[in-house]
Amino acid sequence: MTNFGALSNEAVGVLLREMVRRAIESIQSNQLNFETSEKSSPYRPGRDFVTTADLAAQDIYVGMITTCLPGIGIIAEEDGLRVKSTLPKPLWITVDPLDGTQAFIRGQSHGIGTMVALVDEDNVLAAYVGDAITREIYGFAPGSEEVYRVSRYSAQFRLTIEEDRGLGEQHALLHNEPREFSSAAQRLFLEPPHRVFTAFEITRGSIGMEFTRLWKGEVGGIFVRPGPTTPWDFNPIFGISRQMGFRFLRISDDGLDEIDIPILRDIGSLDHELLVVHESRIHELLSS
Repeated sequence: MTNFGALSNEAVGVLLREMVRRAIESIQSNQLNFETSEKSSPYRPGRDFVTTADLAAQDIYVGMITTCLPGIGIIAEEDGLRVKSTLPKPLWITVDPLDGTQAFIRGQSHGIGTMVALVDEDNVLAAYVGDAITREIYGFAPGSEEVYRVSRYSAQFRLTIEEDRGLGEQHALLHNEPREFSSAAQRLFLEPPHRVFTAFEITRGSIGMEFTRLWKGEVGGIFVRPGPTTPWDFNPIFGISRQMGFRFLRISDDGLDEIDIPILRDIGSLDHELLVVHESRIHELLSS
């Protein structure tokens, strides 16, 4: 059990949710009045951008972490912010202040989020993903075995999976065009009669918002292409997905095999395709 000093696990969870709530308010208040600048990104080839809304939301996280949770390190997206943990057992909070900046700049009414995760050397101890449009928050507190969906009015609903609802009744979610996936992946969502999912959808924007659709049961699986991985993007979605019993399956010509996703504190790279599905559905894939 992690010791937070005078703070209980529940109190830390409340603080993290409050950070996300305030970040959401800041993002919404900047929707019609923000400035955009191009930034150099070591993990995203081509043009990348940051807005004053990204920076304002990050300032909220950093201010609350340093004030309310002293000693905990910070790994945040903008300006390559890194604050070293000074605790005997190091802890870090990873911060994605505005997930889906391109969608925000386009003025989308979906696909814009904000994410935070509390991690140690080996585990995601708590994580929250906030929808900057609906103001809903998804996640779990330290020590909790349950993941909750919190409405804009603070009503909480425990997220559960309909284990008797097969993949053949559900859609798959893709972040890329179907042709960009390998033939081994396409076989699962595209090619009859072997496909497992009934259909597929293509999405753009926040990866956090994509995964909320999986956690809510709107889609049955998410296909992820190889590419850069960052602590602020991947720690929250991996942490919440694991907590709910979702598994990460590597796709290859030889089939599917489950892999463990490490805690990220630096920018890395995913060198293979992944399919994320609930553990109750793996038998369908193995028999396909």
